[in-house]
Amino acid sequence: MIVSRKISVQPATALLAAFAAVVLLAAVPSPAAAISWSLPATDLSDGPGPSPANNASSAQVAVAVDGATTVVWIRSNGVNSLVQASTRPAGSVTFGGAVDLSAAGQNAYDPQVAVGSDGATTVVWQRSNGSNLIVQARTRAAGSGTFGGAENMSATLQNARNPQVAVAVDGATTVVWSRNNGADSIVQARTRAAGSGTFGGAENMSATLQNAGDPQVAVGVDGATTVVWTRWNGVNDIVQASTRPAGSGTFGAVEDLSALGRSAYSPQVAVAVDGATTVVWTRWNGFNNIVQASTRPAGSGTFAGAVDLSAAGRDALGQQVAVGVDGATTVVWWRWDGSNSIVQASTRAAGSGTFGGAVDLSAAGQHAYYPQVAVAVDGATSVVWERRNDGVFYIAQVSTRPAGSVTFGGAEDLSAAGQSAGYPQLAVAVDGAATVVWERDGPTYTRIQQSTSGATMYSLTLTRSGTGSGSVSSSPAGIGCGLICSYPFSLSSSVTLTATPTTGSSFTGWSGSGCSGTSTCTVTMLGARAVDAQFTKLPLPSNLFTIKSVKVGVKALTSTVVLPGPGTITQIVTRSVKKKSKSVKIGVCKTGKKATKAGTVKLTCKFSSATRKARSKRSLRVSVKTTFTPTGGLKASKTKTMTLKRKR
Repeated sequence: MIVSRKISVQPATALLAAFAAVVLLAAVPSPAAAISWSLPATDLSDGPGPSPANNASSAQVAVAVDGATTVVWIRSNGVNSLVQASTRPAGSVTFGGAVDLSAAGQNAYDPQVAVGSDGATTVVWQRSNGSNLIVQARTRAAGSGTFGGAENMSATLQNARNPQVAVAVDGATTVVWSRNNGADSIVQARTRAAGSGTFGGAENMSATLQNAGDPQVAVGVDGATTVVWTRWNGVNDIVQASTRPAGSGTFGAVEDLSALGRSAYSPQVAVAVDGATTVVWTRWNGFNNIVQASTRPAGSGTFAGAVDLSAAGRDALGQQVAVGVDGATTVVWWRWDGSNSIVQASTRAAGSGTFGGAVDLSAAGQHAYYPQVAVAVDGATSVVWERRNDGVFYIAQVSTRPAGSVTFGGAEDLSAAGQSAGYPQLAVAVDGAATVVWERDGPTYTRIQQSTSGATMYSLTLTRSGTGSGSVSSSPAGIGCGLICSYPFSLSSSVTLTATPTTGSSFTGWSGSGCSGTSTCTVTMLGARAVDAQFTKLPLPSNLFTIKSVKVGVKALTSTVVLPGPGTITQIVTRSVKKKSKSVKIGVCKTGKKATKAGTVKLTCKFSSATRKARSKRSLRVSVKTTFTPTGGLKASKTKTMTLKRKR
C-alpha cells in the first residue's frame, strides 16, 4: 500500500545546462511530432535479487548526455531495505537487472542519483550503521559498468539524513545532508573536485544552535554551487541559501530568502544557463500555505524579494522548479480547490522577470499530488503527478507543453488502472526522450515501473539552388535526394552535410541554419532546420584548337596542334574504297594524347601495313578527323581531306 511521505528531488537542470553551454540555441523551434510513450509500463524492481514479493519504493531517475538512464530505489530483502539500481545503456531500450548498492544487515533509505556530463554516476542514501544513520555514496566511473565501493560521507555517532547530490559540468560532485551535532541539526556538504576520486572534508553550511534541514543543491554551468535549506530561527522556519562561486573552494555567507514572521519550508533550487538561480518554497501566510519564489539574477550576488506564485485562500504544497536552456522557469505544485487537490504550474517566460498566472494541469474531481517537472533542450516541458482516477486508486499521469507553445496538453495516463501508482519522477535526455518512474501497488507488494517517451524528432529540409547541379549527403544518413528533400533527426543531434558538385558545376556555398562557406555544414537539431546548397554552372572551357601543320611521311602522318587548355586530342585517318558497289571506310591510322595544359602537341599517326601497300601502287585520298575534348567541356572536331601521294 502506498503511504504518504515527503519526496525531496534534485531538479534535473545541470545536464541540460551542460549541453546548452556548447550548442547554438535556436529562437523558437518549430513544432515537433507528438510525444508517444512506451506502454504498458515495464517493471524494474522485479527479477534477480530479493524475492519478488518484497516491496520497492522511493524511485529516482537520472539520465546521461549519451542517453544512458539510471534508476535507483529501495527494496526489502525480507529483512532490511536495500538501495538498488538499474541502468539502461545508451542506445538500448531495455534496463539491466537490479544491482544492490547498499550493504545488507541494516536499513537504507532515501536514495538520490546524479550523472555527470561524462556519464559518471553518483548515488547517495542514508543507512543505519546499527547505532545511528549515516550518509553513504557510491560512484560508477565514466565508461565503467560497475559501481565502486560505498563511502561514508557523514561522520558517525550522530544521525545524518536527507542526502542530495549534484554534479557540475566538469564532474565536480557535491553531496549535502543534515546531521545532528549532539544539540541540533546542521546542514553539511562534501565535494569531490573535478578529476579527483576522493571527497573532501565535511563543511558546515548552516549555523549551529538551531535546527536546519531539507537541504537541496544545484550547480550552474560555470560550476557555481548553491545549497538551500530550512532553519529554525527561534520563532519560525526560514529558507536560507549559501553559494560557492565558480572557481572557489569555499561557500559564501548565508542569506535569508523567506521573510520573517511565518514559517517557510521545503525549498527547491534550479540554475539557468546564465547563472540566474531560482529558489521556491512553501510559506504559511497566517491562513494557508502558499508557494513562493525568489531569484538571484545572472551576475548578481543577492536574491530578490519573494513573490507569491500560488493564489491565497487555499493551501498549496509540493513545489518543484525546473529551468530551460533559454532561461524559461516553470514551477509546479498541488493546491486544494475546496474539494480536491489539483496540480498547478506557473511559468516565467524567457527574458521575463515575472511569473505568469497559475494554470491547472490535472483535471478537477479527484485528488492529484506530488508533481515533478523537467525541461528538454528545446524547451518542451513535462510535468508528472499522481491522481486518483476512480475514487479508490491513484495513477501516474503526465502533461507536456511542447516547444514553442504556451499551453500544456491534456493529461495522459502512464500507469495501468486497477492498483495505485504514485510518487512519479522524471528525467529528460538531450534527445528529448523522457523517462518516468513510479511505484505501483500489486496484489501483494509494491514494485517500481517505468515508461519512456520516444526521442523528439525535427525535420532538416535541404534545397538546392543556383545554375549548376550537384548532390548533398548527410551524416548520419538521411539527406540524399532530389532538389528538395527532408528527413527527421533527433533533438540535439549534429547532422553534417557534404555537397558534391557534378562535372561542369561548382559548389558555391551554404545558407540557412547557421551554415555558410563551402566546407561541410554541421547543423544542431534544436528545432526544424532548413539549409540551402547553391551550385553554380561553370563556364565551358574553350574547345577552339588550331591545326598548325600536317606532314606526311612514308610511314606516318604527323600533325602539330595548338590546344587552348587541358583535355584529350585524337586524330583518325580513313580512306574510302568500293566493295560490292558500296563505299566502305578503311582505317588508315589513329592516335591520341591527353594534355594537362594549354600548348602545342604533336600527333603521330602511323600508317597501317595495308595503307602502305596500297600507297605503293597509287595515291590515296584520305579524310583526317581531329577531335579535341576539353576537360569539363564539349568536344569539337575538324575534318580535312588530303591526298597521300604514291610512294614506291
